[in-house]
Amino acid sequence: MRILLVEDDVQLARQIASALTEAGHDPIIVHDGERALNKAKETPFDLIVLDIILPGMDGFGVLRYLRSQHMASRVLMLTARGEVKDRVTGLQLGADDYLPKPFAMRELVARVRALGRRYPEEPVMSLRAGDLTLDLATHGVHRGAQRIELSPRELMLLKVLMREPGRVFTRTELCERVWEHAHEYDTKLVEVFIGRLRRKIGDPPLIHTVRHVGYTIR
Repeated sequence: MRILLVEDDVQLARQIASALTEAGHDPIIVHDGERALNKAKETPFDLIVLDIILPGMDGFGVLRYLRSQHMASRVLMLTARGEVKDRVTGLQLGADDYLPKPFAMRELVARVRALGRRYPEEPVMSLRAGDLTLDLATHGVHRGAQRIELSPRELMLLKVLMREPGRVFTRTELCERVWEHAHEYDTKLVEVFIGRLRRKIGDPPLIHTVRHVGYTIR
């Protein structure tokens, strides 16, 4: 994959780039948010590895702009270990995955490989599960020809499930991806919102419970 690496620690950036190159990828390094945006505008990247703490514009600002312009590059955010709020914020802004620092280089390469498998090569503008569709540009949800009205939280929860159909998400993982301060929430909240989605989406059911594990859409 063609990868934009945004990391202000020069030595760490070189180490990451070396590991990615050895894994067969093509990384380009920049060290601040403004240059990251300029590069992203000039060249389409398959993946952006994006640190949060950067000179000038931080990683959240970069990600917010990318998604506001509907740039389809996948984004792997690098966050401080233990900062749940940062991870949740990144996911809500449109990051595809996160990796807490410090990390093992093998794990970063594995996350990059997983993100490469996760989505088609062409930019995805809508998600589909059976006859259910979610337009990523307008946030419109339809089952067949019928439009489904969802709250922002319901929409975010559905988007997480539809990005990876067939994958089973635990209640804790859904909490962290959809709600801020996830560690403060009872995971029963997920059950409530899953129930709402099921009622609105209707039959035949698309969201399934995997007992003792979590939920999946298929």
